[in-house]
Amino acid sequence: PQRVVPGSHPLRVTMREIRTKVHRDVPMTRMWSYGDTPLGPLIEGRSGRPLRVEWVNSLPQKHFLPVDFSLHGCGHDIPEVRAVVHLHGAKAATKDDGYPESWYVPGESSLCHYPLEQEAAMLWYHDHAMGLNRLNIYAGLAGMMVVRDEHEDALHLPSGKYEIPLIFYDRNFSADGQLFYPTSGDPEHPWVPEFAGDAILLNGKIRPYVDVEPRLYRFRVLNAANSRFFAISLSHKKPFHQIGTDQGLLSAPVQLTSLNLAPAERADLLIDFSDCAGQHLHLVHGALEVLQFRVANR
Repeated sequence: PQRVVPGSHPLRVTMREIRTKVHRDVPMTRMWSYGDTPLGPLIEGRSGRPLRVEWVNSLPQKHFLPVDFSLHGCGHDIPEVRAVVHLHGAKAATKDDGYPESWYVPGESSLCHYPLEQEAAMLWYHDHAMGLNRLNIYAGLAGMMVVRDEHEDALHLPSGKYEIPLIFYDRNFSADGQLFYPTSGDPEHPWVPEFAGDAILLNGKIRPYVDVEPRLYRFRVLNAANSRFFAISLSHKKPFHQIGTDQGLLSAPVQLTSLNLAPAERADLLIDFSDCAGQHLHLVHGALEVLQFRVANR
């Protein structure tokens, strides 16, 4: 994703409708995003340096997923498209927290102040609108933010191109490549309980690959699915290390061969490809290969 380091002026992030390729063999898919691609900008903040973000709603006036107007917070007398941003994991004042009933419509925006009075951690931002939360996130309204501090700096962890965000989520698609959200069959009450999508996407792609060097990498992992848990591991049970969770760094690295992530959970992982030069490895969810690592020769 685009990496954004905020300056002295408010950062402006715009919600919009996009068309994107989720796979080479799938037609262009309509999604909503906080940027020009399925991944919203990766916002990089510093602990103790306040951040202001103007969240702009430039979405269409009509939703493309099935709205249940009978749900609390919905209704035919309320605008069909509404949004509000919650920075998940941030310490923020009530007025800036993105409460579900603080939604606003296309053509409006909200300026939020985040003190960032917290330790280095990986946060994420997502829609929080009452009655539409599940649909807006499913449409694509999710992104990542990292907060850094001097303690993290002192560890000299992999950075720049060696620090890679990985956002997991599952989706269903129709035959023409469009997002499909199942309904109950009752047009007056189309809402359904949680469900698992057939396709698993990483950073907006189905079964992508990434070229890596035979060295240590840092992966900032987020489960942005509506309800699916992910059980991730590396092919051949290659070990990796977890160094952080939702609210920051662990006191010491933990070696793992698998990791379960619930919706909204984050994990800070180190993977060493030093002994894998010239090989192809996979990140696996259960028995399904979801990401290929193509390790360069030395």
